[in-house]
Amino acid sequence: MKHHNSVFQQLLKVIPRHQFQKVVDRHNGDHRIRTLSCWTQLVAMMFAQLASRVSIRDLVENFNTCHSHHYHLGVSRIKRSSLSDANSHRSASIFSETFFFLLQKVRSHLPRGAASDMVRLIDSTTIDLNVNQFEWAHFRKTKGGIKLHTVYDPEADTPTFFELTSAKVNDRKAAQNLPIMAGVTYVFDRAYDDYSWYYEMTCQGTLFVGRMKSSAVYEVIETRATKENFILEDQIIRLSSDKGRKDCPTYLRRVKIHREEDGKVLVFISNDLKRTAVEIAALYKSRWQIELFFKWIKQNLKIKRFIGRSENAVKIQVLTAMIAYLLLRLAQITTRCQLSLQQIARRISLNLTGRRSLLELFSDPPEKSGGSLLQNQGKLELGYV
Repeated sequence: MKHHNSVFQQLLKVIPRHQFQKVVDRHNGDHRIRTLSCWTQLVAMMFAQLASRVSIRDLVENFNTCHSHHYHLGVSRIKRSSLSDANSHRSASIFSETFFFLLQKVRSHLPRGAASDMVRLIDSTTIDLNVNQFEWAHFRKTKGGIKLHTVYDPEADTPTFFELTSAKVNDRKAAQNLPIMAGVTYVFDRAYDDYSWYYEMTCQGTLFVGRMKSSAVYEVIETRATKENFILEDQIIRLSSDKGRKDCPTYLRRVKIHREEDGKVLVFISNDLKRTAVEIAALYKSRWQIELFFKWIKQNLKIKRFIGRSENAVKIQVLTAMIAYLLLRLAQITTRCQLSLQQIARRISLNLTGRRSLLELFSDPPEKSGGSLLQNQGKLELGYV
């Protein structure tokens, strides 16, 4: 009978231990640690995500029950106090660097042309926290939370960058830390309306498509003819307010459309003077894919209930959730299975310690329902969010 490693071990083997240890050593992660190494911490947090453990007691009890798998995973039994202390005090950068290493591995396994360098979606989502339990996360009178600022590749179905901040940080400020590359078109909503940022991107050779605020003051330089009924206006403009002239002294594009689904009128602003108005409208419409990504991770990963209450523990749990997403995505790509990401997550959760090859696990007839948000994109009519 052919021997197979556990499903869990097969998923984790894409993280080379020696490379992970280099990251740990760089951050002194295992310094003066006797019981819970950074590797064991990572494996335990992956177990929490992939096996859907909802509390630290639940995680520790179930993880220790699987002690027969510990040797092959390179881990040992864990204690609640040790895991809690590690999540509270170890550098979250260890897990951030691990995420970005895995991201490159995912992108290297994508079919040629699937990972586009041409379009990126920018948005943020707030992860709500109970202000009474997470006092450090207070941002409104009765609310607490953190923000996940993300740059997303809609072709590869993966984030290319993300950053965690306080929910108090507005999107315009967070945008200053996002990596902007020449030759790429960035698509975002009204929350990122910043004339200085627009001009900075233009000078870097970067294109953007966003929503124009109704209060914007501008003069029309040129009006272009339109053939499509839903394109109401296609104009070359120049910002004419004092702030606009100072912060963004360049020609811009203004495209006004009528959304047939609900009759709403939307106005886009862009520095792309070459694409057609229809193409600009389509680019903005693609923004809903990042909304689907946020919805998927909130529904399928453990970022609503937290096993630690410190800021560092919350960051590590979100980071390990994102690592788990990449492990699932990598399994989907390398096995070339036709299952949705949600179906893959469910099968892995039920068979995490089973000794079956991933290919065999994913080859069983798929469920009749429960498709992935990320793979059923065409079925959802979210329109121009």
